[in-house]
Amino acid sequence: MRNSSGTLLLAGAIVLLSACNKPTPATADSATPSATTATFDEKANAAQIVAADSAFVRAITSKNVDSLMPYYDASAVSLGKTVVKGTSALRTQYNEAVKSPPRDVHFESAGVNFSDDHSMAWDYGTVSQTVDIKGKPVKTSGTYLNVWKNVGGRWMIVAEIGSVTP
Repeated sequence: MRNSSGTLLLAGAIVLLSACNKPTPATADSATPSATTATFDEKANAAQIVAADSAFVRAITSKNVDSLMPYYDASAVSLGKTVVKGTSALRTQYNEAVKSPPRDVHFESAGVNFSDDHSMAWDYGTVSQTVDIKGKPVKTSGTYLNVWKNVGGRWMIVAEIGSVTP
């Protein structure tokens, strides 16, 4: 049995790091192209974010916390029932949360968007899954939002939030 904040963190993480079932084309957040637009491939970068989402989901459902952590910037903030700051605190929360990972996970991405200078991105969508709450399977659904930062050509999570309800 796990506590409700661990359940919420796990559900939030699954929700937040999803979009693995459907590739979604990137959309620009501005009608005015920046100087770097010609060299920045939004489709390729959106695919990189979706691939990271997919790998994250596989890691959490297989209880592999070590495989989750490379997706987070050291200053990452995760918002759920509580605020979790930094990779050390995230690791502690995930170690508790993966004791009972979700099942029957289904995600639907609503899109990946980029800042005008392409240094930041966000993806969002919906999720449904089955989690154990107080030893009983409960079907949950909700929404998620991930905020990513481009660090040397690699996308890393700097903030995440999800809303999941039974």
